[in-house]
Amino acid sequence: MTPKTMYRYLEKHKNVNALALFIILVGIFFFKTLLFGKLPVPSDTLVGLYHPWRDLYVRQYPNGIPFKNFLITDPIRQQIPWRKTVIDSLQQWKLPRWNPYSFSGTPLLANIQSGALYPFNILFLFFSFEIAWTMIIVSQPLFAVIFLFLFLRNKRLLIIPSFVGAVIFAFSGFSVAWFTWGTMVSTFMWVPLMLYLVDKIHSEKKKLRWKALFIVSVVFSYFAGHIQIFLYGIAVVLWYSYWTYWRKGLCRLNMWHVYAAILCLLLICSQFIPFIKFILQTQRISSGADWTHEGFFIPLHHLIQFIAPDFFGNPTTLNYWGTWNYAEMVGYIGISGLFLAILGISGQTIFWFLTVIIALVFSVASPISMLPYRLHIPIISLLQPTRLLSVIDLALSVLAAYGLSEFVKGRRKISGTIIVVFVGIVCCLWIWVYAGGFGGQTDIAVARHNLVMPSFFLIAVGICVIIRLILPKKIIRYYWTTVPVVIIALCIFDLFRFGWKFIPFTDRTYFFPQTKIISFLQTQKKPFRMLATDDRILPPNVNEFYGIESISGYDPLHDGRYEEFIAAAERGSSDIRPPYGYERIMTPKNYTSPLIRLLNVRFILSFDAIQGAREVMAERKTKLFEMSNIVPRVYLADTIITKTGKQEIIDILTSSTFIPGSTVVVETKIPVLSVPLTTQESVSIQSYEDDMIQIRVIAGSPRLLVIGNIFDPGWKALVDGKPVSIYRTNYLFMGIIVPTGDHTASLVYR
Repeated sequence: MTPKTMYRYLEKHKNVNALALFIILVGIFFFKTLLFGKLPVPSDTLVGLYHPWRDLYVRQYPNGIPFKNFLITDPIRQQIPWRKTVIDSLQQWKLPRWNPYSFSGTPLLANIQSGALYPFNILFLFFSFEIAWTMIIVSQPLFAVIFLFLFLRNKRLLIIPSFVGAVIFAFSGFSVAWFTWGTMVSTFMWVPLMLYLVDKIHSEKKKLRWKALFIVSVVFSYFAGHIQIFLYGIAVVLWYSYWTYWRKGLCRLNMWHVYAAILCLLLICSQFIPFIKFILQTQRISSGADWTHEGFFIPLHHLIQFIAPDFFGNPTTLNYWGTWNYAEMVGYIGISGLFLAILGISGQTIFWFLTVIIALVFSVASPISMLPYRLHIPIISLLQPTRLLSVIDLALSVLAAYGLSEFVKGRRKISGTIIVVFVGIVCCLWIWVYAGGFGGQTDIAVARHNLVMPSFFLIAVGICVIIRLILPKKIIRYYWTTVPVVIIALCIFDLFRFGWKFIPFTDRTYFFPQTKIISFLQTQKKPFRMLATDDRILPPNVNEFYGIESISGYDPLHDGRYEEFIAAAERGSSDIRPPYGYERIMTPKNYTSPLIRLLNVRFILSFDAIQGAREVMAERKTKLFEMSNIVPRVYLADTIITKTGKQEIIDILTSSTFIPGSTVVVETKIPVLSVPLTTQESVSIQSYEDDMIQIRVIAGSPRLLVIGNIFDPGWKALVDGKPVSIYRTNYLFMGIIVPTGDHTASLVYR
């Protein structure tokens, strides 16, 4: 079959063939998963970087299990543990509202990145967790390529250009960099479908089904798990709608738009409202994003990565010397893709060209991009602009589709000029690296080495362009289809090579394996909390996958009071003044602080001996200690102090006269007196779940029952089935009044 015949065959059987090709391509990209059972999950970093897993494999790997990409530990430290807690709740037919495992307890449904209500979570009900998670990862490029293909075909582009544009988008730098998170690409992949549905709504007579699908796509995108990418996606859809229809007078705002907005809000309010409530409790609103730190914006020189993605090295080869971090800087769509994107710029595609320019203006470091942060513009000042690479890659992918369409038709003679410009840029980069550049000797050697492959692809594309421009059809009749096919092959090979280099495919046995210490902690009677004295031991949130509560946590959104409390504990004083230094990760280690005692820390993981604790077991280098005289999770107070100021409360909690587990500080006056406890009075936990705790109390007089779970407005309390008020106690915790006698107290998070 000649290329020309193949081209016509694909065009004739476009729908079935396109879907088959998409599945084949995605299957090729994930061939290690399909053929060898490898997981596209960076779990090699868990067992290769952290204890006690390093201890587990020390005999086979004395220096630790080799890991591919140290940069992408977030999926195993955030997204996967959060999703595991979500799925555990859903499998019990409960709404995942509360997460007791991180930050001593934090809202779960309010955590957008947990993907708590993402419809694709249904996969976890039928498959093991690691298989279902892998299916979500694989679904990202598959749906991204299908949705953009639909949009481009609806624009009346031929099948091959539409196919190429869709593939470029699905395997672009943004997509590859964030595949393993399972949230960011899952959120943005719905944007092309929204654009397709916008066109359908404005072009079809029977609009109801398209409107319904549009609302569904918006809701699915929101629930996929990344609010910033969702906002960027909605901005693109609104911008497209304005430019394509409203600006030209083809559409006006009407009640449908109002109804659609209201319906979308109603459908997402189950997670959106808890999110808003929680974010108001954090320091993020008042402090905003730390836009002054390195890597918040894309440095201008990092635009080189659109031509040579590894010019500044790559984290997988441990030679990255660019601005932190690599994943935030790379928007690579391949040399062929970039050539086609520039070729696709015309009056017909001016919208997409402007989209690229606008996104670049606000993502690249400049006085203009910094202005929203200097002015503290609401919402915008909380977003990291490097994520605009999602928008840039989408726009470039659409331009590339139009560019290939023009190249196939032979209507554009500018392709030669573009190649000359590309060659000029690459030649300048070669001169730069041989002249010494602006890095060290080792850095320049890395840049020089990583310019070879982009130069090869540029030469190959250049040869194709020369053949296309010089050789007449009369001499070689099928070159007009052969050359585009070669360019397509180069584009796919380039992107796949780039993706395979960055994304790890790991052995299934590395996916959160059991160790002796972890198994022991899982068998201990709940509730209790633990801490680790070294960042190399059981990193924050990973304990959540195993159902072990910890006082540490890793999330940019966390309770503001908890941040102050931990800051004072780590400082070893009553100092709660900012700054605290906990932008995302909180790993308290000062177990001697009286504040840590209040957190019900029973077990400590450490490499060294812990004073005043009993060593329970050791797993090679890692030791597990049990603390004595811990403050129980629930207890009755006999001494009550009322203070209203936060500093006053911390001063008392850290004073030598304060008795943890007996004395309690409340922030409002309560109708309970300070009376010594008698031996007949007792308190015991009858049942304990993530979002519910039931307690039996025998009180000789009206008592304040203290519950060492984090105070949150979502908690509701009952005594013998009757609602009672919850009082904030000891700065962070909860307290309820229990009358004299034998009673059952319940706390439920709603």
